[in-house]
Amino acid sequence: MIPTPVRGVLFGVAGLGVLIVAWHVVAVTVYQRANGTPGPVPPPLPVFARAITGLFGGAYAEGLAATAGAAVTGYGIAVVIALVLGILVMVAPPLGPLASQLGVVAACAPAAAIAPIVVLLTPSGSRGVSVVLALLAVEFPLIVGVLLGLRSAAPAQIDLVHAYGGSSWTAIRKVRVISAIPALLAALKLAAPAAFLGAMTGEFFTVGVDEGAGRLLISQQYVGDYTGMWAIALLATVVSALGYGAIALLGRLLAPWTTHTGGAR
Repeated sequence: MIPTPVRGVLFGVAGLGVLIVAWHVVAVTVYQRANGTPGPVPPPLPVFARAITGLFGGAYAEGLAATAGAAVTGYGIAVVIALVLGILVMVAPPLGPLASQLGVVAACAPAAAIAPIVVLLTPSGSRGVSVVLALLAVEFPLIVGVLLGLRSAAPAQIDLVHAYGGSSWTAIRKVRVISAIPALLAALKLAAPAAFLGAMTGEFFTVGVDEGAGRLLISQQYVGDYTGMWAIALLATVVSALGYGAIALLGRLLAPWTTHTGGAR
């Protein structure tokens, strides 16, 4: 019998193969031009070749690295905000609705409206728009994950801390933080791809910035290079997936017990 992890990998590879075949069929039947040149949906092999040459040639690598840097910055700030809000809510429970509303506002804030404001408030050449949109893209799931995790501690454990004279802060450090790890890891994994997408979206609004996956996509669109556009989109997807995988691996290394729960798998 095939082990479950191996079976999962095989199913994943099979699904990816079906997707690539369907992509190729659609590209050469529906979108290929009469003269044989690729249309808006080019075949997968030229896209893969462009992605590899562009990545190792340096042009795409620099853009992806610039976007990833802005994404990591926004992601880190969002994590700090979520943790601070979560701890404040545990110390002062009436602040719970306020923290939840802040997460909802971050999730509902339209990028098209926020980005021009950030552009006006930051100097030309700044990546502030990318950082802010990356932060907004991940703040809601992080706040929800932190609050759910901190509230998941067993009441009996909290009562025991208080019975021995411990304060709310002691209960947070000794009990709630440990209980929150599975939910927090799950939120961190979901937020990683969203942070890169938010940073990439922000590059559509930046002024005085020439590097970045978003800027590369705009330049390829301007010259009508569909293969280049798809190659950048493919690389952006890979980078987002790597971010998800990196957080999952970090969770397995730092908190291996969570792999046996539903919180982080």
